[in-house]
Amino acid sequence: MAIHYPTDINIFACVCIDYEKAKPRDPEILRYCLNKLNGNFIASAEHENTLKIIMKLEQLIGKEIVWVRGKSFDEVINSAGCLPTWNRRFCTTQMKIIPIFEYLYFRYGVTEHNIGFRADEPERIKKGINKKIKYPINCKNFGNKFMEWVEVDWQVKNYPLKKIFHYDIINFWKKEYPEFTFPIDSNCRGCHHKPHYLIKSNWEETPDILEWFAMQENKGKYNTWKDDKTRYETIFRTNYDNLFTGLSDFTMCNSGGCTD
Repeated sequence: MAIHYPTDINIFACVCIDYEKAKPRDPEILRYCLNKLNGNFIASAEHENTLKIIMKLEQLIGKEIVWVRGKSFDEVINSAGCLPTWNRRFCTTQMKIIPIFEYLYFRYGVTEHNIGFRADEPERIKKGINKKIKYPINCKNFGNKFMEWVEVDWQVKNYPLKKIFHYDIINFWKKEYPEFTFPIDSNCRGCHHKPHYLIKSNWEETPDILEWFAMQENKGKYNTWKDDKTRYETIFRTNYDNLFTGLSDFTMCNSGGCTD
């Protein structure tokens, strides 16, 4: 989308975790992340290849990609006093939407946004068209009782990929830029919206990041990530016949809140 639909500002919200063991193994990527976030970076819940793609894309389009971050995932969970679930989807709001909102709205007011929902994601487009942001004011921490909320209509939303399918996008990158290696699964590696077999696949590929997710369940005071109470350590030990094997098997986030 950044190539075919250029904008004045390109922005990426990085989901950060405070877990030294999960930091990028590639020193170039680590330096890049530290530079982009002014040193306020330890590790990310996202695949290292995702971070590398952002770095390479910045060079390809010849324009800066602004990085923003909110609280770390650890801080968000500690403030909320629980893990996010299907009924408590506060993680995307706190770590993606609000940092982008704060960067853009307080500098430029209402802005026009290109959002990458595709033709195979009609429900996400439908849900997002009239969605506003609820922004807390006069409050202490997320998860505590807010004194006051404001609802802000801060976006004019465009969906330039609404006629483009996931298959088309994958073929474009394979044909035009084969040197770009995308992770099989995007977004937070241990997102509770992902099915069990995908969590298992991500654990096999990036065990250090998934270890962080399992550690949150072991703190004792929180719930499990999964509403069915299946612990991540159990998922890691389980064999799945339909273990995730390719891009075409899982093409969208079920939450409607994240990007893909």
